[in-house]
Amino acid sequence: MGMPHRPSALPALDVPHLAVHALWWVWLPTLLLSWDSLPMTGRVTLLGAGVLVLFWNYAVLHDHMHVPLARSRALSWLVSRTLGLACGFAYRGYHLHHFNHHRYNDGEGDWGRRRVGEAGLTYLVRSTLTPWFWPYGLLGKVWEAASRKKGQRAELVLDFILLQGALVALALWRPWLALSYFGMVLVGQLSIYLLNLAAHHETDATRKDSLAVTSTSRLYNLLCFNAGHHQAHHLRPQVPWQELPALTARLASEGMLRPTLQTPLAPLHPFWVVRLLRRYAPAPCAPQKDSTTTSETPSAAT
Repeated sequence: MGMPHRPSALPALDVPHLAVHALWWVWLPTLLLSWDSLPMTGRVTLLGAGVLVLFWNYAVLHDHMHVPLARSRALSWLVSRTLGLACGFAYRGYHLHHFNHHRYNDGEGDWGRRRVGEAGLTYLVRSTLTPWFWPYGLLGKVWEAASRKKGQRAELVLDFILLQGALVALALWRPWLALSYFGMVLVGQLSIYLLNLAAHHETDATRKDSLAVTSTSRLYNLLCFNAGHHQAHHLRPQVPWQELPALTARLASEGMLRPTLQTPLAPLHPFWVVRLLRRYAPAPCAPQKDSTTTSETPSAAT
């Protein structure tokens, strides 16, 4: 690649991201205070809105892990905890898991990659439920990774206590609300894992021009802070979200953006979701030789 990309100076606060996070601070009290008085339709509507708020906050959480939303270390630390709660993740544990993903780019060694012989739907369900119901193997990996930097194990324990403690407290106060809230979190997190499936459909961790799929959906990139520029993000993870479109254009000019790994569809577009689940059927599990991310180009698997 040409000259290294140097991010521009960042503001003291990333206001657009923090504004999205503020939606969770509005939604959560509304849910807690109005639950008893709402009819069933009102509860379902509020929980449906919660899935959208969780998913949108994940875009904020993701960017915050790479480029903190605030220069203040104290404020950044606090936002890390609340973003974790908003998305249903123990922040430090998810942070370590995500940086493992960037180290291996969905290839060998990536803790969150799809297993050989695993269908797409099975991957989504397994990835969503494992941290909640059988997390022991994953916890061991995260715990060991946390030992490499001072203070991260303490943060890992704190984040686990905050997340699990909040759910237990909610269950003791309003059991049905807690169960409904937990179900909402699972649906939201399943959509997050679908992002990973879509963002690495037919990619190749051994090729620098093929680390991720680029979505050119204008609406998705507008709402989710240019998250569709995923190839650019994997090559330059610390580049701020505002600069990703320009970086994508530069990578394309340098031959580092494989044309077959581009799609005009957003990751959660129904047509794209159906294609993904069909392509990642139980047999065969490997990328198809005639399968393409963009139908007018040769296969990304070749």
